[in-house]
Amino acid sequence: MGYPELLRVLGEEAAREAREVRAAAEREGARIVEEARAAAAAARDSVLARGRVEGAARRRAAHEAVAVERERALLVERRRLLEGLHDEARARLVAEGGAALDAALLAEILPEAGDGPLELVVDPGAEEEARRALAALDAGAAARAVVRAAPEARGGVELVAGRRVLDDTLPSRLERAWPALEAELAELLFAEG
Repeated sequence: MGYPELLRVLGEEAAREAREVRAAAEREGARIVEEARAAAAAARDSVLARGRVEGAARRRAAHEAVAVERERALLVERRRLLEGLHDEARARLVAEGGAALDAALLAEILPEAGDGPLELVVDPGAEEEARRALAALDAGAAARAVVRAAPEARGGVELVAGRRVLDDTLPSRLERAWPALEAELAELLFAEG
């Protein structure tokens, strides 16, 4: 084997090794590109999935906010209706007052008055009937009592005994009963069943 033959064999060997290196580089390049594509696809899928989850969470939060706002508006409206009902009940109670009712309410609170001077406050125009009812209930209390008219009609009576004010007017009775009545009325009016 001569020198030209040796150069040819070495050239072929170098060409073969170059082809193998190029083929290995292409395979490695293809593997790297495939890994990069897979990583990019996984990252894209992850970002899309996270976006879907976050979007769903935002939609859920928006729906919950709308539901909370709707519930708040409903509660405000219910409160407004109950307050209107309270005002109407108060107005009707004032109209229901009268001598017979005043006498019955006076009979309830007179035993709590004690032995001192008394001041009986009644609706305007009901003073004489209140004096008669007081005299019929307790002549001694009637003798030490001053009966005067309230500034406006309210139904019921108010008895001032010393520093104690025994308020048995219809509005005050309504105020004392309203918390329990309001719960029952709300249940009746707004029952969701």
